[in-house]
Amino acid sequence: MASTSTFHSIDSFADVVARLSTVYHVSDIVLETSTCLFILESPHLQELKFGAPVAGASGATMSKHIFGLDYARMPLGRMVKKNAETGAGRPRLSAIGLINVSNIPLQAQAYDPDTRQQLSDWFGDMNVVRTQNQRLSFPNPRQQDIQNWLVQALRTKLQAYRGRSVTLIPCGRFAQKFFRLAGLSDPAWRVIENVPHPSYNSWDRTAYQAQVAAVVSAIEQAAALLTQMSEGTSRA
Repeated sequence: MASTSTFHSIDSFADVVARLSTVYHVSDIVLETSTCLFILESPHLQELKFGAPVAGASGATMSKHIFGLDYARMPLGRMVKKNAETGAGRPRLSAIGLINVSNIPLQAQAYDPDTRQQLSDWFGDMNVVRTQNQRLSFPNPRQQDIQNWLVQALRTKLQAYRGRSVTLIPCGRFAQKFFRLAGLSDPAWRVIENVPHPSYNSWDRTAYQAQVAAVVSAIEQAAALLTQMSEGTSRA
C-alpha cells in the first residue's frame, strides 16, 4: 500500500512515472523482426495482470481481425508476448510490435485505493490529457507537463526506428495526437492513418474497414517476408 510519505516529494509527472513504474509499468513488446508497430495509449487492468499491451478485450478484437474468428478470444498482446518469450517465431506475431505512449496506466481505476487517494490530483490531470484529444496544449501547467513528458517519451521510442522500413499504426485519437506531436517522419516509414482504437469493437464498424484491411495486409506482407528470409537462411 502507498503511504503519504511515499508521494510527498512528487513535483512533476516524471516523478509520478518514476514512483508508479516500480509496480505499474507494462513494457512495450518489440522484436528485431517487428516491422508493423502499433502505437497505443496506455495499459489498464488486463495489461497489468498479463504484463503486455492490449491484453484484454481490445487485444481480442485485434486478434479476431488479424488472425480470424478462431482467435477472437485470444488477446493480441498475450500472443505477442508468448511468441517473444518462447522464441516460437510465428511470422505474423513476430512481425508485430506493441508500443504504448504511456507505459503506466493513465486511468486511476488501475491503481490501488491508497495510490488513487494520494495522487488524486495527478490522476485527475492525467485523465484530462487522456481524454481531451482535441487539445494540442493545456493552460494548466501540470496537464501540459504530463503531455510534454509523454510526447518526449514517444519521440525517444520512435527515434530508434529512424532509417528502418517499418509500418507505424497509431490506434485511436490519443495515439494519433501524440504521434503528430512527436513530430517525427522518415522516408522509410509508412504510416497507416485513421485506424481506430480497437476498444468497443470499433474495428468491426463499416466506416473503418479500409483501415483495418490495410493493417491486416501490412502484417501479412511483413510475415511473408519473414518467412522468405527464414527459408532462405535454412537453405544457405
